[in-house]
Amino acid sequence: MRLAGAALNQIPFDWHHNLRTIREAIEQAKAAGVDLLCLPELSLTGYGCEDLFLSDWLSASALEYLQQIRPWTTGILVCVGLPVRIDGRTYNTAAVLRDGEILGFAAKQFLANDGVHYEPRFFNSWRAGETTTIEWQGEQWPLGDLVFEHQGVRFGFEICEDAWRPAADRPAGRLMERGVQLIVNPSASHFAMSKTDVRYQLVLQASRKYNCTYLYANLLGNEAGRIIYDGEILVARNGHLLLRNQLLSFKEVDLECTDVDFGADLPPRMLCPCRRPMSTAS
Repeated sequence: MRLAGAALNQIPFDWHHNLRTIREAIEQAKAAGVDLLCLPELSLTGYGCEDLFLSDWLSASALEYLQQIRPWTTGILVCVGLPVRIDGRTYNTAAVLRDGEILGFAAKQFLANDGVHYEPRFFNSWRAGETTTIEWQGEQWPLGDLVFEHQGVRFGFEICEDAWRPAADRPAGRLMERGVQLIVNPSASHFAMSKTDVRYQLVLQASRKYNCTYLYANLLGNEAGRIIYDGEILVARNGHLLLRNQLLSFKEVDLECTDVDFGADLPPRMLCPCRRPMSTAS
């Protein structure tokens, strides 16, 4: 399977701009023969919408604009980040689209709440193991702690902060119990000096510990306010690094892809221990 991550330089609730970069990423991915494309966390709305995440308007608009992306996904599976609001609560989700259909919405389970992040103000955590359904104009889709399948490969999600939790808490361990071979991580992780080294070890060690392939894609640029995103894309398998891109580009779309043979054995690579990050802020 050819996997790709696309770092996008988005603008909060600038629907025209955000849809244009999403479409460009999908078109580039199709031209490169990509089978599965991960876009960053909240890539449809932008991460810095702040208190507008508490409004019904933003999530309703995002769900409506998501419908425009559906026809672009013919022949490819695409993961798109957006907020979903249910019964007065907003959830940070990744929608999974394929061949013009929405397969479901994976919801973020842990929220970053230190440094530059204040996610519990805007979002509610999703409980592990729970699912529900959402409706839009007569259609229904599952939402929650979901596992998907594409070309015979089972995959699930850790959304940004989910991966920074202690091993006993993070979703990855529970996903492995459900037969997942691929973990997809759409992120909006702020830039800090040497943070890329921590992320690098986080992805490599997760891929080895959980005997899986791990795909990570971050936002790019300074979409609003004080947060800068470095646009990091990482793919690792069983402790082996398969892909790592150049950070802090001036592109609007940075697409990177690599091939993974899920049918071939790859012995785990021994990793040197690294120091734990000082903070869990993703």
